[in-house]
Amino acid sequence: MAQLPLADHLRTLPHGILFGLVHFTDTEGNPLLLKSVYDPEVWQLAGGNLEFDSEPWHCARREVLEETGLVLPAEPAAPLLALLFLPAAGEWPFRVGVVFDGGALSAEQLAGLVLDPAEHTEFAVRPLTEWRTVLSPVRLALVEAVAEARRTGRAAYLHLPGPRRPS
Repeated sequence: MAQLPLADHLRTLPHGILFGLVHFTDTEGNPLLLKSVYDPEVWQLAGGNLEFDSEPWHCARREVLEETGLVLPAEPAAPLLALLFLPAAGEWPFRVGVVFDGGALSAEQLAGLVLDPAEHTEFAVRPLTEWRTVLSPVRLALVEAVAEARRTGRAAYLHLPGPRRPS
């Protein structure tokens, strides 16, 4: 079998989106989530999509700075808590997310958060028991998985449903 030129071979492979997220808690272990401007029902971890010439940890650091004002160290990368996979659906390609452990934020750090009003309207730190009454099943699965990964020291792998197709 003849080998395809690299450009032709690459066109046969699936393409997707890679994103980096950071899980923060308060000193009591309660997760910090940000409320999305784009969908006011959505609470999410800080983070965003990878840009060209970047890598997951630098992406996550950039997004955390933009979204909260927190400055995370360039090196070493924070511990990995989870790898997420969301299959292609509709016009969306598959997506892969990397979740890093941002650690516990002090009351002073939480009070100093500066949200980007173009992306988030508010932040909240709540016990998991309270988040269970607010989050969608998919978001809750993520928050519970990263909390467990931090507790056990074993990274999680989540295969999550893709975006809903329009009806």
